[in-house]
Amino acid sequence: MQMQYTKNLNNKSVLGIIRRFCGYIDPRLTEHGSHVAYIISRMLRNTGQYSQQELRDICFLAQLHDIGAYKTEEISKMLKFETDDIWDHSFYGYLFIRYFSPLKKLAPAVLLHHITWNFLENEEEPSSKIKNLSQILHIADRIDVSMSLEKRSWKETLQLIIQGTNNVFAPHIVDLAAKLDFQDSIENEWRNDSEYFDFLTSIPLSEEETTEYLKMLVFIIDFRSHHTVTHTITTTSISYELGKLLSLNEEHLNMVLCGSLLHDLGKIAIPVEILEYPGKLSRQAMAIMRTHVNYTEKIFGGSIDKAIERIALRHHEKLDGSGYPKKLRAEELTTEERLVAIADIISALTGTRSYKDSFPTDHILTILNRMKHDGLLDEAIVDLAAEHLDEILDTTAIRCQPILSIYEKLRTEYESLPHLESYHEKLHFALTLKDLELMPSWP
Repeated sequence: MQMQYTKNLNNKSVLGIIRRFCGYIDPRLTEHGSHVAYIISRMLRNTGQYSQQELRDICFLAQLHDIGAYKTEEISKMLKFETDDIWDHSFYGYLFIRYFSPLKKLAPAVLLHHITWNFLENEEEPSSKIKNLSQILHIADRIDVSMSLEKRSWKETLQLIIQGTNNVFAPHIVDLAAKLDFQDSIENEWRNDSEYFDFLTSIPLSEEETTEYLKMLVFIIDFRSHHTVTHTITTTSISYELGKLLSLNEEHLNMVLCGSLLHDLGKIAIPVEILEYPGKLSRQAMAIMRTHVNYTEKIFGGSIDKAIERIALRHHEKLDGSGYPKKLRAEELTTEERLVAIADIISALTGTRSYKDSFPTDHILTILNRMKHDGLLDEAIVDLAAEHLDEILDTTAIRCQPILSIYEKLRTEYESLPHLESYHEKLHFALTLKDLELMPSWP
């Protein structure tokens, strides 16, 4: 079964979830991405150069164009109008969007969005379409930095852009920018432009695109915690297997898949020293860790189907009312919510950390049975999980390995970058990376 999630999620809802989620890493970049997307929509909306669907995808790309900076700590450097070589965040963002988003075909524009036109113009690769898009991103990026962060007027900003014509910026893209006219701050014009927000919802995302964007969020958690990424992937698979064993129908199985996929998004707001702490957390640190459920709810922002939202937000509740955050009791918890809570525990126990190996199966069974007898977990689901635990774990390992291999491939390719010296070497390396097979489903 391929998970599809569309209820109540239009383009604006998906972008809102992405913005709120990334805002917990660094709100400067989230706001900047929103502004750049808006500036690009103003540059391109009446040109006829792109279809409405292409323009929608370009706006989504613009929201994410600096995503590599979350990883590379180049944020302060890049949020200045005059910048040095900030290749690292462009390269990491390129890899990330190429491997983990529905925007793979546009990823080279992120790679090149700080490359000057006098260098890019005569390169054989990439296509002219990607060169133009990279320049559109570059100019819109610099417009927002100048106006929103360095507080220049539109007239002053445009003069700086024009001064860079033929050297930094492509003249035909500067011509597009010159047709703009900002009377207020980018922030205010963005928030008050109803035409822009109408456009965002006018060409809906497909079910597959919506699903892929939600999956993408899981990999963004890597900027906080590598462990949380692998934990989420395995929890989703284990939940799926338990749901099948319980003979859930397709609708309820899909709810389980979506709830388990999204259950730990709030960990993006938890300090990394707590997420990756090598041992048992103190009482104070555990109190902070538990707030991840509340952050997950804030990230959803009311956009998620309520049944799925409850599955995601209740994975730490216990049948006797001793769980968190709401201390719910058995009669308040559905089968799907109980199932994901158990899958979450199994995934945590099978996961490896810097300070522990995966627990053996008999140890996992001991812990599950003890929690069952203490009235914390659903007896029938624990018994079913125990009966099929080896099968569940074997299937999960096989299913998750391809996606985790791609995840590791990104890290390996990024780490190879320091060995390349010139722009030509870096561009050739990036643009000639062997294409991956289609992203495997999980599940």
